[in-house]
Amino acid sequence: MDKIYTVKEVFKINRYKKKFGIIGIFFIIFTITIFNYIPVYTIHSENQKKVVYLTFDDGPTPNVTKEILNILNRNSIKGSFFIVGSNARENKEILKRLHEDDMCIMPHADLHEYDEIFKSVDDYFKDLNNCQKTISSIIGKENFKFIRIPGGSDNSNGSPEVIQEVKNKIKSENRYYIDWTVDSGDTEEQSVSVNFISSRIREYGGLYPVEVVLMHDIGGKETTIASLQYVIDFYKERGYEFNSLDNIEDSQVEYLKKIKVINK
Repeated sequence: MDKIYTVKEVFKINRYKKKFGIIGIFFIIFTITIFNYIPVYTIHSENQKKVVYLTFDDGPTPNVTKEILNILNRNSIKGSFFIVGSNARENKEILKRLHEDDMCIMPHADLHEYDEIFKSVDDYFKDLNNCQKTISSIIGKENFKFIRIPGGSDNSNGSPEVIQEVKNKIKSENRYYIDWTVDSGDTEEQSVSVNFISSRIREYGGLYPVEVVLMHDIGGKETTIASLQYVIDFYKERGYEFNSLDNIEDSQVEYLKKIKVINK
């Protein structure tokens, strides 16, 4: 059975590799294994299929979401979109098109204002519920199994106590908050290059049999559009199948829990 590392551990290993070379890799692996972590092992056999979930946060927006949808449809891929309620209210027809094209639609936030969302647990769920009500009113969807917490589940935009209680409540409702195995880096600056995004995919992609890629379809993300076909080809060349979170298998959920991407 092959030993694998959690997403956070992989980031540490790559950081040491860049800074200290091969000696750094051995050092950090030794440290992780001996002192800090219980090893995580794959629950998939070597012959089992590899699956990637392409996820998009912060839309829908008029131009970017439409172009992303066009690319996904040309490749017969179903993406997963984490919706901002205020953008959905302004772009109802785009949300309807996502729904009609059988994309996965899940809540992200209603206003995406960190200071307001994370003031308290009640404030977080008030915002989340407003987002869900907006989606339901436009496309009729009621079941929201997955949630992406703004900033990710380890964000520092609220107090650690508030963030932890938010996560506990989501789990108590038998739902999942989901992060990612690969951050495309398309929001690291206002505008990043296609080369920057593709290099992130090359560095961090293809390491796990089940992967979740984070991208954004908020306005202005032209290089996300320009990079998407590269991302798709990268995973196709490595034998991955594409799926949406609406159709995720239980074994894949359990795997993503083990590598601390879901409900960590």
